[in-house]
Amino acid sequence: MSAELSFTNYTANAQSCLINATHEAEAMQHAHVQPEHLLLSLLSPESGMAWSLLASTLRNPAVMQEGLRIVLADATPASAALPPEYGFRIKRTLSEAEDEARRAGHEQVDTGHMLLGLLDEGGAAGQMLRRSGFEAARLRHWLRRPEETTAPVAGQVPVRPVTFKPVPAISKISDERLAHLESQPLKQVLPRLISWPAVGVMVGLLIGSALVTGAANDDLARAGLVAFVIDGWIMSLCAHEFAHALIADLGGDRSVRGNGYLSFNPLKYTHPLLSIIMPLLFMMLGGIGLPGGAVYVQTARLRGPRWESAVSFAGPAASALMATLFALPFALRVFNSDRYDVNPLLWQAMAVVVLLNCAAVLFNLLPVPPLDGFGILAPLLSRNVRALIYSFSMFGFFLIFILFAMNPSIRAFFLTTMNDMLLTLNVDPFLANQGLNEFMFWR
Repeated sequence: MSAELSFTNYTANAQSCLINATHEAEAMQHAHVQPEHLLLSLLSPESGMAWSLLASTLRNPAVMQEGLRIVLADATPASAALPPEYGFRIKRTLSEAEDEARRAGHEQVDTGHMLLGLLDEGGAAGQMLRRSGFEAARLRHWLRRPEETTAPVAGQVPVRPVTFKPVPAISKISDERLAHLESQPLKQVLPRLISWPAVGVMVGLLIGSALVTGAANDDLARAGLVAFVIDGWIMSLCAHEFAHALIADLGGDRSVRGNGYLSFNPLKYTHPLLSIIMPLLFMMLGGIGLPGGAVYVQTARLRGPRWESAVSFAGPAASALMATLFALPFALRVFNSDRYDVNPLLWQAMAVVVLLNCAAVLFNLLPVPPLDGFGILAPLLSRNVRALIYSFSMFGFFLIFILFAMNPSIRAFFLTTMNDMLLTLNVDPFLANQGLNEFMFWR
């Protein structure tokens, strides 16, 4: 560390990250430690709180690491065999982090404050964090929520240790239990990893809503259709993400077990942007099924690039399987030629779920990051090209959304292809569109 700076008011994790940032700069033979070196050091479990935030937000932290190394390739090289010094930008970052800790009433600077410092500094590291979904205001609000608060004594300034609520995205499992889970064969541990109560609730809701679609009251029957479609789509989402995790486990990344990705529990796949905002936008656009889960796979653990492609392909394959399962009653011709007259809303609801899964297959195979289609092809690209493309992955969704919303020919081609897929599964596209109109009652 630089002799002119004092880090006595930094936590042990924060000091460790600063040391690692210096080592990163030294290993790259750079003259100065930059904010990008610091972010590289934060992208490690050793950073504690920052790693929890990063791992729960980034789909693949390794992509950000690659992007940072590309940025740092143009850094000023060291002119002599001297340890790297703290440059102006890293000093500003740390100053911002100290100010954030002070304003939050924390006695020490932790790695979470460093993330805020990077966002405030506004360089390449901060821009990468913003493109990945980090917002200074939300992070600042989160850091200022203590686990416990005690009423201050009159006339005294309350002093409390730095305490933070755990990140809610990933439930942690004790090291011993995690090691035990990862040491067992998948076929032995999988039945215990699946959340059978969650599966039971989803199946129960599906059956219950199917019965409600036959109600004499039109509004109640329509509510049953809406519930059936939503529940069927949630089950399809779980199957999509479960397939990603299953193939990742078979390919060597057993960390998916401890993260709950093999539980088939929709709460384990929740991501604010991918799970709520984007699926709703695409649904309102016209019934386009966008799988909205988030499964973090440690690609470094996989046994080669073929497994990486297989993990990406597994999601669309699972969506195709769910489309086939919901289309079975149509293919088997359960009723006679007038079968649609027997509880028509139920048939419409099933057709909508088939439609959404067909759309999910087609949409996810687009070779645009962060969709699975690009993930299938990514191992064929060089490391630098992959990192460069992935750095703009957050804009991929919005680019596709704009193209679908503003270009009728693209939307028409997409819908025509979906109709062909429905006909292949013996599902009448008109029936699916009827059900979609019933589901989208706000139009």
